[in-house]
Amino acid sequence: MRTQLGKDEKVILLVKKHWITLTKPFFLIFIFIGVIIAAFKYPALASFKDIGLAGTLIAIGYFFYKYFEREVDIWAVTNTRVVDEWGIFTRSTKDSPLDRINNVSYKQPFAGLLLGYGNVEIQTAAKDGDTTITFVTQPKELKDAIVKAQKEFVEGNRKRDLLQADPSLDDTIMRDCPLCAERIKRKARICRFCGNTIEEVPQ
Repeated sequence: MRTQLGKDEKVILLVKKHWITLTKPFFLIFIFIGVIIAAFKYPALASFKDIGLAGTLIAIGYFFYKYFEREVDIWAVTNTRVVDEWGIFTRSTKDSPLDRINNVSYKQPFAGLLLGYGNVEIQTAAKDGDTTITFVTQPKELKDAIVKAQKEFVEGNRKRDLLQADPSLDDTIMRDCPLCAERIKRKARICRFCGNTIEEVPQ
């Protein structure tokens, strides 16, 4: 992944195109190799030898292009956004902030169910509009990861807003045990280090 992550941002799931996208250039190579073999085997087809050779070289180049395109054409779900990244000779990215995503759905044809690929559609309120990801691996996992990340993002923002309004709700604030001086939670009634019962619990 070439996109730089923000502070406290982490990648939850990273997926790319399914290997089935490489089958077309792969079969083209074998077709042109078949033409070369036929040209050597049957003298009447000798004139197709150069065509077969040129076609094979072009098909091999096409295969490697599609291979590297697949390596850089990725989607990453982070705890703040969905990143769509692509481009071999150029670099392009599209971000879908989690709080702008309205709906996520996926579809798998029969072959996709067998081989593990499908299409994922992300409907957003962002200016770039909806995003459709085709022939992606793990479509269900991608959809579930986005929905889960979005839920946690919304809950995290809600908790942050509540704590800003009332800091006393934060049960992670620490203080010293009056007996052993170890750090314990602010509202703890029993020290987990010395077992001392604390009579006064701060409000």
